[in-house]
Amino acid sequence: MLANRHLSCSALRERATVLGMRRSAILALCAVLAVPLSSRAQLTVQIKMERDALMLFESIPVVVSIHNFSGHTIELTNPSQSTWLNFTITDEGGASLSPVGNPLTTGPTTIAAGRTVEMTENLLTHYDLRQSGVFTVRALVDVEGTRALSPPIKFTIINGRQIWKQTVGLPVAPGKTNEEYRTYSLLLRRGSDTEVLYASVQDEVHGLVYGVFPLGEFIALGEPTARTDASGHLHVLYRTGSRSIGYDEIAPDAKIVKRLVFSDMLSSPQLVGANDGSVIVRGGEQVYPHVERVMTDAELNPPPPPTPKPRKKKWWWPFGPKTSQTGDTNKVSSATSTNAPSANFNPVP
Repeated sequence: MLANRHLSCSALRERATVLGMRRSAILALCAVLAVPLSSRAQLTVQIKMERDALMLFESIPVVVSIHNFSGHTIELTNPSQSTWLNFTITDEGGASLSPVGNPLTTGPTTIAAGRTVEMTENLLTHYDLRQSGVFTVRALVDVEGTRALSPPIKFTIINGRQIWKQTVGLPVAPGKTNEEYRTYSLLLRRGSDTEVLYASVQDEVHGLVYGVFPLGEFIALGEPTARTDASGHLHVLYRTGSRSIGYDEIAPDAKIVKRLVFSDMLSSPQLVGANDGSVIVRGGEQVYPHVERVMTDAELNPPPPPTPKPRKKKWWWPFGPKTSQTGDTNKVSSATSTNAPSANFNPVP
């Protein structure tokens, strides 16, 4: 009986020892975790996007805002990595998207106490976002001793409706024999209350996408007019309002060379091919940018106006002059001369 009681006391002491060790381990773990939690509370990270619906192959800019809540200056740098900023992107199924292309690099950034810094990154150049779908993105700031994760936001990549497409050859550069081609296409994306016209520039032979970018809002009063010139540039006319027509010239590297706005109050603008292979806009009135014209000397110093002719007098009965006795029938006799009695007039008694 005593032996059993002795064993029970020994077992209780061993159990207390084990519990004490576990408690010490838990306290130690809490002490280790306390530093990252306090450091993480010094920074907050937020991300935002201008639009949550984007076209396939369109740039995906994300604005990252980092606020310093600590009472001292924080320097964002990570010597062990090429960047202190990363993104986690998942698709609808929860699978993570792997980085592609050029790695994301961020230089040292200093944030003063209570201040916020913002930076914009294009996710399309760093992650595999070459397919349509719904995606979730979060930003992660990772510096030595500090980790901060932003709340997630969702965005959608959609395929636009193609309304025009053409492949053209580019002029061969001097000293080169290889031919290059560009495939231009016009796409429409439905917005909240309007449609947006997009231009796409691709090299379908080599599978390269030079850019997909919006041209502007489009009003479906007729189809856009598109035409390419001898240098491989694309020219587009599209209606943006009841009386306004937008014009864009796009280079083979997906850069907008020229952007104008015309009015069709007096005449409608049209794309016309010139004899040298260029494309010009004929007709319409350019309203943006405003065309500045230098006035001539004749316009600045106009001749004096001619001397006005004297006004022709009008004679009205009964205030006109007396009729001439010479038989001039163009003169009107007055009422006095007409009604005056003649010298040989003898009234009847």
